[in-house]
Amino acid sequence: MTIVWVNKRDWKHPGPIVNMSVHNAHSFAAAGLPSHLCLGAGSTESDISSDLQDFYGLQPLPHFHVHRIPRVKGRLGGSASSAVYRQAVQTIRELARHDDVAVFTRECGFLARLAWLCRSPRIRGFYELHDLWADLSWRDQRPKLRDHREKWLERLFLPHLSGLVCITHEMEKRYRQLFPRQATIALPLGTKPHLGVEVEARRQARTVFYVGHMHGPKGADFLLKAASTLAAHQVRTEFWGGYDKDARHIQQAAASQGLSDWIHAVPFRPPAELHAALAQRASLGVVMLADTYYNRYLTCPVKALDYLSHGIPALGTDIPSVREVLDDAGIYLPEGDLDTFVSRTLQLLDDPAAYAAAAARTQARAEEITWLQRAQALIGFAANA
Repeated sequence: MTIVWVNKRDWKHPGPIVNMSVHNAHSFAAAGLPSHLCLGAGSTESDISSDLQDFYGLQPLPHFHVHRIPRVKGRLGGSASSAVYRQAVQTIRELARHDDVAVFTRECGFLARLAWLCRSPRIRGFYELHDLWADLSWRDQRPKLRDHREKWLERLFLPHLSGLVCITHEMEKRYRQLFPRQATIALPLGTKPHLGVEVEARRQARTVFYVGHMHGPKGADFLLKAASTLAAHQVRTEFWGGYDKDARHIQQAAASQGLSDWIHAVPFRPPAELHAALAQRASLGVVMLADTYYNRYLTCPVKALDYLSHGIPALGTDIPSVREVLDDAGIYLPEGDLDTFVSRTLQLLDDPAAYAAAAARTQARAEEITWLQRAQALIGFAANA
């Protein structure tokens, strides 16, 4: 079997979406299958092997092939993403001449093409879900035109695919109700465990990390409120992710309180740089998501996977999506409870034995949901769907 993963965004695009696609596609090659990643070329030329190591923190593999496709509009118009989709279809058809092909994507705009490809007996198509477009009734705000477009794309084409890949079990329940005849599997995104963690040195660093988009519902605002109290107890706070304006906002808030030495913010950086920072000085991670419908049932918090990968104990909101990733390794708190958050943070950082026990649970959980294990489960699902 040959794997193809399709993502419309550009190579080395900031943020987690492309990074997760690279890890997904790379993990199939690590499992021993030929794996092809089709995505936008990006704005500058660069060496793929060097990018894998220096930007994504991954080793080049002989079975892993990256197809960087210029995102240019065709003569008849259409979106720049269509160029990626057209070339991906050509690649898939060529590969299917020599082997069975399993195609994965998270792109709603690729569904029509994917459903058509599934008409071939040599091609199976799978959609990795990151939302609940097919049913908009749960949304608090009035759906936009784009939302209705995604809804009908899913409703029209998901029944014609080979299977659905859900990133939470709660998401899978909802899609099974909507498409009861469709094959589904629920798997969180993966971890990449790092060996040789110096647990006591980590604790003594006394640094709390937040990773990811700096949206209020994702927990950045919550941690910023707690950061000044933590600083009074000699605990540093670092925010990694978001855009320049988000980092500036946090730095300005820190400066206004005279806490620039204790509160630091970095906009999106290459994943390899983020993981180096986590490895060097992160003591605790934060997954204090707001208890919204999306956060509760539909998201797989990538930040939690980052912390697990480094054996970093994490404090998170007690909601199903966070529990599904952290499991027994998580330290769960009520949403928005600053006092309890600060208290539990200090208890862990001030108690070597308690911190070491939490780190051991974290390392054990990371070994249970690796990218390689996810790829192996998807290979079995694709073979039998």
